Amino acid sequence: MPYVAVPGTDIQICIWETRVKDHKAYAAGNQAVDGAWKKPFQDRMKQSDTHPVVNVSWNDVQAFCGWLTKLELETGQRYRLPTDAEWSVAVGLDMETGNSPWKKAKGIKGVCPWGKEWPPPKRAWNYDENLNVDKFEYTSPVGNFAANKHGIHDLAGNGAKTSGS
Repeated sequence: MPYVAVPGTDIQICIWETRVKDHKAYAAGNQAVDGAWKKPFQDRMKQSDTHPVVNVSWNDVQAFCGWLTKLELETGQRYRLPTDAEWSVAVGLDMETGNSPWKKAKGIKGVCPWGKEWPPPKRAWNYDENLNVDKFEYTSPVGNFAANKHGIHDLAGNGAKTSGS
């Protein structure tokens, strides 16, 4: 899982979502993992190892980060989810004002991950098939769309990320 530094923060963030193969490696040694990730969208959707893992609980994400941290004990690397403020910087937003995500969103009204136009341009990222901007019915393989200015892919739609510090 490749990571890049996020300017203006003390973290590094994975350049794409946690892939099925990453979660599979974690789940293989942990019997308490919820198996919902194995059957995304009630088994209507087939995912390859390079697709983002979906149907993962917050508790399993926290345990996954703990597992990654244990794998790298000798390096001192710690893994966790990014904070709201760290995520905002990673996606390219300026410093936001407000003390909640809802209040912060008021300061960025009309700004989307791809810019200010609507609908999203073709191949902007993986969005609902009704928007007709990509060829994927559900998720797409990670890194399939262009990275942002920090080298991070798939910051909207498609899945979730972990960060290291």
